[in-house]
Amino acid sequence: MIDELGIVSGPIVRPGTRTPGEADHAFRWPGAAAAGPGPGVVFAVLGPLEVWRGPGERVRIDQRKKRALLLTLLLHAGRWTSVEEMRLALWQDDAPRSAFGNIKTYLSELRHTLPTAAGDPAVPASIRAVGPRATVLRRPAGPGRIESRSGEYRLVVAPDEIDVVRFEQAAERGRVAARAGTPTQAAELFEQALGWWRGNAFDELPAEVGGAESLRLEEARWTVREALIDARIALGEHDQVLPALRALTVEYPTRERLWAQLLVALERSGRRAEALCEYRDLYQRLVTELGIEPGAELRRVHQQVLDPDRGWSRSSSEQTGTPAPLNRQ
Repeated sequence: MIDELGIVSGPIVRPGTRTPGEADHAFRWPGAAAAGPGPGVVFAVLGPLEVWRGPGERVRIDQRKKRALLLTLLLHAGRWTSVEEMRLALWQDDAPRSAFGNIKTYLSELRHTLPTAAGDPAVPASIRAVGPRATVLRRPAGPGRIESRSGEYRLVVAPDEIDVVRFEQAAERGRVAARAGTPTQAAELFEQALGWWRGNAFDELPAEVGGAESLRLEEARWTVREALIDARIALGEHDQVLPALRALTVEYPTRERLWAQLLVALERSGRRAEALCEYRDLYQRLVTELGIEPGAELRRVHQQVLDPDRGWSRSSSEQTGTPAPLNRQ
């Protein structure tokens, strides 16, 4: 289980500032397999855009404008996207006079490049490759993947064809398992959820187009990371998560939940005095540098460390609570 958690020498990537190859902390989050995103997934956006026709068969889309156009359609997956929204994504305020014609050309090329949508009548029943373990459906290219109407286009995509949905589904199942008091299952599901990530989501789009969704997904990713640490603490792996928590609180000092988890892990490792010193130092830094005090959840965990005789009546997930930023007004 320690290997699954990744408490080994390895990289942690600060969003927008580092690459996966830059090792700087003793925590390695689970990562997606290099061979592909998994059965059924066609579009992978939790990192650089990838399109898959089938297991191990990647569709190459190298042209930057076409990648941005496809990402814009995926950003609005299942909904209509106007040509004006596409123009903004591709050129912002510096569009050429041929912009709308170029967009139509890119869409036409994508129609003939993208795997056909599941259930499309253009997919013949004969294109099945039967292997020793399973029957695999290869989806050919076809025009049914992108629909159009006056001035708008829509990507036809099933929810489970996008890695974002797979991530969110696994994360929700992990939360259900955590609430049910089954931390082993919760940890496995949280690791499964994190395994879909390969980098920053929608990072190839301009901030004014994909920034809000990218930030939403990054916060969801952090919530799952913290929930995974909670599950490991609940499994009694206090000592194993401590190096990671120390590194993370240095790298991300404004994530209050990480500090609460550090206090819990230290106290449960028999290092109560150390936990109290960590809180005291944090308190002084917050008051001096930001003019604020720790939030309610962190103060409550501190009180439980101060008075261990009261006991830890709830699971570590409940004790550390939801993440709250420290830069409050």
